[in-house]
Amino acid sequence: QRIVFASGVSRRNIYIVDADGENQTRIRNSPESDYHPAVSPDGKRIAFISRRDDATEVFAMDADGRNVKNHTNHPWNDSWPSWSPDGSRIAFVSERDGNREIYVMDVDRGKQTNLTNHRLNDTYPSWSPDGRRIAFSSSREGDMDIYVMDADGGNQVRLTNTPGYDQAPDWSPDGIQIAFQSSPDGDGPVDIHVMDADGSNRANLTNHPTNDRAPAWSPDGARIAYESWTGITSDIYLIDANGDNRTRVTSTPGADMRPSWSP
Repeated sequence: QRIVFASGVSRRNIYIVDADGENQTRIRNSPESDYHPAVSPDGKRIAFISRRDDATEVFAMDADGRNVKNHTNHPWNDSWPSWSPDGSRIAFVSERDGNREIYVMDVDRGKQTNLTNHRLNDTYPSWSPDGRRIAFSSSREGDMDIYVMDADGGNQVRLTNTPGYDQAPDWSPDGIQIAFQSSPDGDGPVDIHVMDADGSNRANLTNHPTNDRAPAWSPDGARIAYESWTGITSDIYLIDANGDNRTRVTSTPGADMRPSWSP
């Protein structure tokens, strides 16, 4: 199992590294900043965002960095891609409606549909393993909380309710739990939390003075990768699904961000 992530100082590129920190390799040397990578379920493609022409777009490329394609091609910012389990669709965030909405696109045909249609911000989509639901973050009821909806945008339900914020959900491979980043009071450090898929049995996994963000479950469900910020830079870490064995994977002068597991 390997981890894809974005890294850089003034300009970010996409890298891949073994889960033990060995064999770190840059996948593509782009003159632009490429970040927010998401590996397709079959491991053959990587979606990512890149800033071109004053807006961020959702791109995808082969796992070796070739055959790059712009999938959104829109003058407003598009970001945070998430593949459907069958690899036929990508959910993403778009600002084309004047706020942030969750969209979904057909990868082959290019059709793009607004799923959330709400006046307040909806972000961070994540597909459930069965492809039937999408978890996301929204500020529609005041604080930023975790919601879930059907894959067609129906039945939008709030799962968390905290005074601070809950963001960046990621489903466990068995669909039983959701990991997410949280600052329950809005002022303290950000930690990686997990909860059952219905919002119950919430637990803080990292409970660390640094800011821990962007959780990503390993394909076997045993570990969670995430980025940990010191305030100046960040690195990729791993932790067991029960909160044990915090392990550092990367150590670079720049910011290592947004891990995504390759199957």
